[in-house]
Amino acid sequence: MAIAPPSDLVLDVVRAADPVERSAAAGKLQRIAAGAHADGSGFRSAIDDTLTSSVRASGSAAGPAGKSPAEKFEALVLHQFVETMLPDDAGDVFGKGAIGEIWKSMLAEQVANQMAASGGIGIADLMSDTLKRGTET
Repeated sequence: MAIAPPSDLVLDVVRAADPVERSAAAGKLQRIAAGAHADGSGFRSAIDDTLTSSVRASGSAAGPAGKSPAEKFEALVLHQFVETMLPDDAGDVFGKGAIGEIWKSMLAEQVANQMAASGGIGIADLMSDTLKRGTET
């Protein structure tokens, strides 16, 4: 195993989840398992249905609807900032080698996306204001 977390991360997430949503997810997994075929087509079709409904709900396959290009750019800049701030010598936390670097980058990306979604540092607002002034003239 690349990392040795102090507890089982999946079980911690399940325990922290809303009990109603947790039981609904468990029921859906049981229905998928009951309808699964030897070739795995039952699971594959359930995943396809889930992805199709989430794309329909979000408005696009790329992410949530309403996220402007300026907000996406701010998230990208914040990703670079956050990844640079994370320690380089934390192989025990992130894992060693390429997998550790990928995990570290994914963590930085999620932190940056949350930061941008909660208002960011003003890059998106500045870009939006500048673009609005440019179109008014």
